[in-house]
Amino acid sequence: MIENLNGSPNFFKRLAVFILKFRWPLVVLLLLLTAFSFYKMRELKFDSSIESMFLEEDPQLITFNKFKETFGSDDFVYILFETEDFFKPEMIRLVSKLAEDLETNVPYVDDVKFLGNVEYVEGVEGGIEISDLIEKIPEADEEIKRIKERAMAEPLYIDNLISKDGKTAAIAMTFELYPEEQKKKADVRHQVGEKVLEILAKPEYENMELYTAGGPVYDCEYDKLSGKESSTFGLICLSLNLLILLWVARGVRGVIAPLLVVVLSIFWTLGLVGIIGWTLNMMVILLPVLLICVGIGDSMHIIAETQDRMDHGHDRKEAIVKAFTMVGVPCFLTSLTTAAGFTSFLGTVVKPVREMGVYAAIGVIMAFVVSLIIVPIIFSLGKDKKRPATGKESINRHDLFDRILDKVFRINTRYPKVIIGIFIGLTLFSVYGYLKIEVETNSMKGLSADLPLRQAYDYIDSKMGGSMAIEMMLDTGRKDGVKDITFLKELEQLQNHIDKHPLTMKTTCVIDFVKKMNRAMHENSPSYYSLPKTSAQATEQLFLYETSGGKELDKQVSFNYDIARLTVRTQSLGSKEVRTFMTDIDKFVKENLDSSIKVEYTGIMTWLRAFVDMVANGQKRSFVLAFSAIAIMMIIALRSFKLGLISMAPNLFPVLISMGFMGMAGMYIDATLMIFSAIIIGVVVDDTIHFFSRYKREFKHKGTYKEALKATLSIVGRPIMFTTIILVAGFSVFGLSDINSMVKFGLMAGFAFIWALLADFFLAPALLLLMKPLGAENGSDG
Repeated sequence: MIENLNGSPNFFKRLAVFILKFRWPLVVLLLLLTAFSFYKMRELKFDSSIESMFLEEDPQLITFNKFKETFGSDDFVYILFETEDFFKPEMIRLVSKLAEDLETNVPYVDDVKFLGNVEYVEGVEGGIEISDLIEKIPEADEEIKRIKERAMAEPLYIDNLISKDGKTAAIAMTFELYPEEQKKKADVRHQVGEKVLEILAKPEYENMELYTAGGPVYDCEYDKLSGKESSTFGLICLSLNLLILLWVARGVRGVIAPLLVVVLSIFWTLGLVGIIGWTLNMMVILLPVLLICVGIGDSMHIIAETQDRMDHGHDRKEAIVKAFTMVGVPCFLTSLTTAAGFTSFLGTVVKPVREMGVYAAIGVIMAFVVSLIIVPIIFSLGKDKKRPATGKESINRHDLFDRILDKVFRINTRYPKVIIGIFIGLTLFSVYGYLKIEVETNSMKGLSADLPLRQAYDYIDSKMGGSMAIEMMLDTGRKDGVKDITFLKELEQLQNHIDKHPLTMKTTCVIDFVKKMNRAMHENSPSYYSLPKTSAQATEQLFLYETSGGKELDKQVSFNYDIARLTVRTQSLGSKEVRTFMTDIDKFVKENLDSSIKVEYTGIMTWLRAFVDMVANGQKRSFVLAFSAIAIMMIIALRSFKLGLISMAPNLFPVLISMGFMGMAGMYIDATLMIFSAIIIGVVVDDTIHFFSRYKREFKHKGTYKEALKATLSIVGRPIMFTTIILVAGFSVFGLSDINSMVKFGLMAGFAFIWALLADFFLAPALLLLMKPLGAENGSDG
């Protein structure tokens, strides 16, 4: 097909004629499709949950589902507030009201705990009594003092519901498993978080300095941030490009057509996502800017060729048909190769990245289709302005761009070997830098310190409990195995070891409840806050706890007492710290626990460790797939193995020098930068295709490498510069993001696009002039 199109571009000629003939019906069709897409966009949902990052067959997700089946949901919301003295009656009343408000109005709540209603285990005459720590709000000083002493002496409360200094208290919310049917209809976690924040914003709590963390709140706030930045950056990018188009587009049509292309392609793409029923994720922030830049690039080449034909005296319709004949195939190939670059994301197992690849690939094809329709229609409107035919190959406007292109031509023809030497040196520097790159991510520290969400997490990390958790499941392999005193002692050793780790903030497991019961059964003596001596005693105490009204054990042990849960809470950690922390735990487990005990991990920390591994592997795999697919397509499109490989040099170089710079600057690869290399090569290949396609055509016509270069630069050099300006300006808007990884992505993308332009203007011509891949010359260099 490509061979046929290259040899006889009648397909695009006939397409141009068809579009011009049926332009008004096509306008109506465009309006209907856009209206329908806009309607379907209302069904779009965000899902930024950590489990949404993984495919269904991923081992982490399988373990997480096992955890939910055994212990229920691990979702929580943690609300901290400063207080001079929590135990003042008015403070207890206010917090009690807030807790009741949350429990009554937040959907899917399982439990809401604070010092007022937390269970207190006490030995009394004749047995054990389990009651709320504060059964009624105290008024007398002696009663307040007694309650405070009890609370501050209970290890399970400290750094969980109240800080060691007593100046920070907390409300801890846990949730039921969300119904699967409801999850399909809406983002349930987002709804939960939104309701929590709505309640906390009520006037009656405005004097409380509240800090909130937890999965539902994080997802809700991150979804809002993603949606806000996606639309805001899209509008800013569109505005910047409007200004650029007013500068370079030579007329109102050159401004209106590209803007319509990008707006319609965004609507169509998001509408299609809504029709399919997929969810949007954190990567959606990139999508509007990406489609704006790619869409404008598509239309600019058609517009530039059309305007050039009109400058030579052709009427509008004839100029459009000629432009389609000349650039139809290159534009088709650029869209195909860019889409191939994005579909390379399917080579990673990170679900949001895979979906982003599909969204972007669909968007690129949409932008190409819309460009083919919009540009001819816009440029066909109005009366022809008569221009004298000059008989020259091109119109030399002698403006800034012409002067730059003339300088580029002279440098290339005079110093091709020097240029190659410079690029070889930069490549060696880049390889060295690339080898220094590390993978690291910390989703919370990656947010701007000015965001309330980040401030809340920082506060919780600094004051109490910690905002990150790892859940451990210790499977004894037998019924009632958790009650065995040997197992309990090993579990205690593990808990003590983890408690001593400098990164640990708080641990909780069945050991804490057994110790509380042992203390209660020995007249509440603190010296008996320890494990009993025998399995029989442990069994008796656990039985007594449940029969006395204790309700917390089902969150700590499985129904058959064969699996125990150990929850470890830490500050918000980066992936390197997580890996070190979990490696230490693994080592202790292997050296000190019975080999028959199966230990499994889940929770945010394990998600993070697995996610970083996927990022490291996905970055390499997606780039290799993108490079391979594009290289094959370039070889086929240019009908030359040698020329195809040469054309990949200016595509590879901007990726390599950008990654090398990141390594030298100490920048980490994170979830967003994982797709950096594949996106860059997928986007910059567009200009390379136009350059090499035109160069091959001009060489056949001119007969010499120098004259072919001069003609190529004069014709496609301007749109290549324009698209680079658009790409740099468009991606620079990410520098305004509150997400640090987006800031890095935007700045490094701009850096890469500038080097892509330099590679197209210097590296590619120097290689062509020295290697002469098109064979012997048959003309004069003049």
